[in-house]
This record gives sequence, C-alpha cells and structure tokens, in this order.
Amino acid sequence: MSAAIPKTMQAWPLFGAGMENFGRNNLPCEIPVPEISDDQLLVRIEAIGLCFSDVKLIRAGLEHPRVVSKDLATDPIIPGHEAVMSVVKVGSKLTDKYKPGQRFIIQADVYVNGKGFAYGYAINGGMEQYSVIDQRILNGDEGCYLLPLSDAMPSAIAALLEPWTCVQASYMIENRTAPLAGGRVLIAAGDDQVYIAGAALKAAKSSEVVAVGLADAALAALETELGIKATVAERIGENERFDDIFLCNLDATACEFMAKLGNRGAVTSFIGDYAGRTGTFDLGRIHYEGFFYQGAAGCDLSAAYGRNVRSRMKKGGTCWLPGGAGAMGQMHTQLAVENPDGPARVIVSDMDPARIANLQRLLKDAIVKRGVEFKAVNPSTMTPEEFDKTLHDFAPDGFDDIVMLVPVVPVLAHAARFLGKDGLMNIFAGIPAGKEGELNIDGIVNSGHRFVGSSGSKTAHLRHTLAIAEKNELKPVTALAAIGGMNSLKQGLEAVIGAKFPGKTVIFPNLPDLPLTPVSEIGKLAPEVASSLDKDGFYSAATEKELRKLYEK
Repeated sequence: MSAAIPKTMQAWPLFGAGMENFGRNNLPCEIPVPEISDDQLLVRIEAIGLCFSDVKLIRAGLEHPRVVSKDLATDPIIPGHEAVMSVVKVGSKLTDKYKPGQRFIIQADVYVNGKGFAYGYAINGGMEQYSVIDQRILNGDEGCYLLPLSDAMPSAIAALLEPWTCVQASYMIENRTAPLAGGRVLIAAGDDQVYIAGAALKAAKSSEVVAVGLADAALAALETELGIKATVAERIGENERFDDIFLCNLDATACEFMAKLGNRGAVTSFIGDYAGRTGTFDLGRIHYEGFFYQGAAGCDLSAAYGRNVRSRMKKGGTCWLPGGAGAMGQMHTQLAVENPDGPARVIVSDMDPARIANLQRLLKDAIVKRGVEFKAVNPSTMTPEEFDKTLHDFAPDGFDDIVMLVPVVPVLAHAARFLGKDGLMNIFAGIPAGKEGELNIDGIVNSGHRFVGSSGSKTAHLRHTLAIAEKNELKPVTALAAIGGMNSLKQGLEAVIGAKFPGKTVIFPNLPDLPLTPVSEIGKLAPEVASSLDKDGFYSAATEKELRKLYEK
C-alpha cells in the first residue's frame, strides 16, 4: 500500500445526458478515493485520452447502450476508456500477481459471460485520479484486460495506443467466406427461378432454412440438395433473425426489409439480376454489428462467398480517405502511407485547411520514402462538380479502397459511387445503428463492391499495437495534438467536439493545473519543456518528466 494515497480525489462524473451534467459547474468534483476489496486493485490514472466516443456517451447518458446505471443522478458513471494506469494498492488475494508500481493500459471492451461491462461506460473509467480494477477486468471472457506497460513509454504516448488499436483492428476484420455452420438461413425469391444451393451452403449443414416466395419446383430442388425440410413462410416478422440471408431477384422493398433481419455478423447475398438497382440499408449495422453484403449474378446461392472478402487496403492500389486529416483520420492516412504493403496512390479530402497542412507536414518524409503518389484536397474550396472531377481524375477506374472517416450518411452514399471493381469501403466512422442510406446493389453483385466496419477492438489487437509501438514499427506520437490537466478536461472535450486540434488530446488527471495546450506550443510552458522535445520536435519521455516537475500535485 502506498502512503501517498489521499483520502479524496478529483473526478468527472456524468450525472445525466448532456455536457451540462458532466462534472459540476464546469469543474471536476471532489469525491472520496474508493476503497478496494481483497480481490481488487486501486490504480492511479497517469493519463487519459479524449475520444469522440466520450462525447457520444455524455450526450446520450442513460440512452447509451453501454451504460448499465439505472439513474445517473444518483449512480453517475465516470467516463474515460483510453487510460494509462499504475497500481498503488493491491487486494490481499492478488499480492502474488500484482505489485504497486506496475503500469498498464486497458482494453476497455470488457466482457463477462458474453455481457459487456465496458471500462468508462459500465465500469468507472479514467476521468478520475484513482480507479478501481475489479474481477470483471482481471478475469473476463478474454482473461485479464490489463496489458503490462514498460516504464520506458511515456503515459501520453501510451494513451494513444487504444485509438491506434481501433484503427489497426479495422484492417483485421474477418468476415465469413462461407455460410455459418449450423446457422439459421433465410432464402427469399421474387421469381420462379430454380436456385442451386451450391457447395458452400451444403457444407454448412444449416440448422434451419426458412423459405419465402420460392416456387414449388425451386423449393423441392433446394430441399433435395440440402437434405433438409425447409420452413415455408408467407411472410417474415421483423423480429426474426438469421445468420445468412439470400435475396433472390427481389424488389427493393423486400430487399430492404429482409436485409435488416441479420444476427451480428450476418452475411446477406443478393443473387440474380440486379443490374441498375439500388436499395436503402442500415449502414450503422455494418459498423457496429458486422453486417456484410455480397452478391452474384446467376442462380448459385454459394457463388458470392469468398469474392473480395478482405479488410486490408489493396497493395499497390488507389485509396481515398474522406475526413482523412482529422484526429482519427490522420492515423489511417499514416498507415496508408507508411505500410510497405499499402496503396501506391492516396488522396485525402478534408474540410479543414489547418488539418490538411498538419497532415502534409507529418507525413512528407514517409510519402517520399515510400514513393507514394499523394494528394490532399479541400472540398469546401470546390463546387461539387469540381470535387467529383478531382476524384475521377485521380481514380478514373474507381478506388480500390475508401476509408470512410465522416459519420454522415449522404457523404458515405456519395463516396460509394466512386468504388472501382472489387472496391472496398471501410466504414470506420461510427454511423449509429438504424441510420439508413442508399447502396448500389448492382455494384455489390456485378462489380464486387464490399463494405466493412468495426467498433472497438479486442485484447489481441491492443497487444499487437503495443508490441509494434515498443519495437518502433509504429510511431504513435504523431497523433498527439494537445495535452492538459484535470481542470481543463471538459475544455478538452469541447475542443474534440469543435475539432480544434488536428489530432488526439491527452489529459493528465494528476497534473490538475496544466493548461490545455497544443503540442506545437508546449515548449512555451517552460524552457525545460522546450529543450526536452526530441530531435524531430515531438513529445518525449523527458518532456513528460518536466511537465510532472511543473504541475504534479
């Protein structure tokens, strides 16, 4: 036990939906440092990254799906999931595994028996000086959600690993290449065509096949091929759920309704003639629930599986990143430029000239080193026709990859028109589930267009990011745009909302009076801070040491 643990601490509780209910009178609250039980840890929060997901939580309050409190006014949650922490007190049952002084980062997507208890949402997070780590975190479904951190890595840099991991994880999505084994299948037809199940669907040995609209001959042929008696339904209820959905020459209304009936990770195949056809689909569920749309002409239900099922950018391809100069966007752009197996041609569009200038400054050496053809444009300086022409001229045959970093449905729908053959759109921006937008079914079926998305990451992903950062294969510090202390945390979130800084903001809970400061100006805080920056002018371990001398309490 550390003698330095105080009786009270500063924290930013959320007492209800809205920024006005975050803290008290725009300041943190003074609350007791929590006691721990014999199977818990007390940790000191070294640093906490600010994320737009925190803003979403604050705005939503009890309506946020990850919040488990029944009444925030009496049972507030403390946000903050991008946390760096050090152990200060160990419960008596854990002394063989943990010691004071150990440092960790946390994988915030905590699950216990399949139920989510996200750190900073259901469990009090890092927007407090001290935090309790309980058995949900120490012994969850993925084991321990804490990852050891060496003393060499500054806490401000470590706080960037979780957002970097979300970026990395979005290129590690594993959509299925075959129907789910033993899964529930829906086959719906809008014509009298006889459809072939094909090898992949036969091998899946589905637990149930529900058929809608199939002609008698088509139904009999499928039942014979699959060796299963189908459940025939005249109509499907909106609460039905399936793992694999086959929509065979259906009209738009039927397609749009039945494509919503997927379980998490569902695959929907459009089979048949969809030339020139579009439909309106739930784009948010691609991001949050892993929906995957694919298609094939003809009558083989298995034909679409395995075509263009990827999540990584195409090697040597052409890539567009709408919003690619923003806080998270620049991470994606950095990966696209630096990855030796990445695209050869990259265009970024962003509405903020300062962010574009910052991006070009950060990546200029990497662009030259890899020989990437790079272009950054500001659509606000062009007419829509001029912008479209710029995109067409850069990729006359369409883009191999579009990384969508703008959570606006019309922007996504517009961008999708520029996908090339077997083009992939990574919907990284968090469009809410239930938000619908138009997709080109013709492009999905006949040109192999695909859409993927992911929310958060797994512990293995965070471990991967930590490893490559420790080996200097990733330079996380490029994403750091501003720092601040506990008293400026809310101001930092307001800066996130207003996109004030061209990158991430990190707060030090135990440096209460450190002003919110752009990293480009931290040298002005003191001469010792200015001289501590590394040879490239970036924040370093020495910088953090000097900041603690000046502001730690």
